[in-house]
Amino acid sequence: MTATPRRSPAGALALGSSATIVCLLPVFLTGAMAFQLTESLGFGTVGLGAAVALNRAAGAATAPFLGGFADRLGATRSIRIAATAAAVAALGIALTATTWLTYVAWLLLSGAAHALVVPAANRMLSTVVPPGRLGAAFGVKQSAPPTTTMLAGLSVPVLALTLGWRSAFYATAVLAVIVAITAREVTPRTARPAASGAPPAPLEARRALLYLAVSLGLAAAASSATTTFYVDAAVPAGTTPQTAGTLLAVASLAAILTRLGTGVLSDHMTGGHLNMSAGFVAGGCVGLALLGSDDPTLMAVGVVVSLVGVWGFNGVVWYALMRRYPQSPGRVTGTIAPGILLGGTIGPLVLGVVADGAGYPTMWWLTAAIAVVAVAGIVASARGLPTPADLTGEGRR
Repeated sequence: MTATPRRSPAGALALGSSATIVCLLPVFLTGAMAFQLTESLGFGTVGLGAAVALNRAAGAATAPFLGGFADRLGATRSIRIAATAAAVAALGIALTATTWLTYVAWLLLSGAAHALVVPAANRMLSTVVPPGRLGAAFGVKQSAPPTTTMLAGLSVPVLALTLGWRSAFYATAVLAVIVAITAREVTPRTARPAASGAPPAPLEARRALLYLAVSLGLAAAASSATTTFYVDAAVPAGTTPQTAGTLLAVASLAAILTRLGTGVLSDHMTGGHLNMSAGFVAGGCVGLALLGSDDPTLMAVGVVVSLVGVWGFNGVVWYALMRRYPQSPGRVTGTIAPGILLGGTIGPLVLGVVADGAGYPTMWWLTAAIAVVAVAGIVASARGLPTPADLTGEGRR
């Protein structure tokens, strides 16, 4: 048997991030191209929210199983499977989606692909990246979702309005195939016990983990509302589709820079990571309130502030969790991810109904209230989680 090639931390980071992007593109393209999709396939705001909700539901339903699966199968093989599934989903949409039902059927597959790629990428980083750079690594890796939104936003003027919305899904399928083909095995930086030879490490403080999962789910509902409905809300308020897509891309870039900055900062902090995350979500509430103004200028500011707040903190959370549970990165991801995905499921569905019945301003104000509850939950969960030996000031043993 030939020796397993070693992947550098930078290479592992590039693979994990690119795989996350291709698995998320189908659902983020759904929000960015809402104006074209709803006209082409004949569904409205409720259908748009339901499509995104079902994508998240597929991920939430499969995440508990796929988290352990990623630990057993290994990071790289799991990433290959996830990227292949994303390619099939994107190609299926491009070739066969003529109704809401056929479109959503493929979104279900991409949702399961995302549920697999998250624990796989987390496992890869936690086993390859040195501890002193793990925060920065998760900041980069967690920049993948806003990067995906930025790409989806840019696809509106570049692809959807010139070559048609299906061209964006063809491009996604090509990117996913490239990721699957170029993925290669990694060697951990330190020896780890074989997955089949030892029982998994217990997940301490399950109640605190549950609180955190629910709180992150509420924050995910807020971020999903922004990425799903901003373009659809901004156009009737007086923003052109091209400008709305570009603003969504700008907001995503701001979230990317925030995740990178907070990731680097995490490596130099001795504690307070989850409390810092709660502070970001609190700032996002202000942006959500601005989105409720129904004024194009204030909404342009609001989409940036809201995405920076409700999206900019995620890398810090995963960094804190991976440091607390280094022997079970897949299992702890599988424990937390369902809450996040359920928030992304219920949020667009319920908020889409609210927007359809009461209007977008009311929906944005309700979203801001949901984010406030998320802030309180994150702060409360921080008090119950175990603290690693080298991190103090945030939680207790």
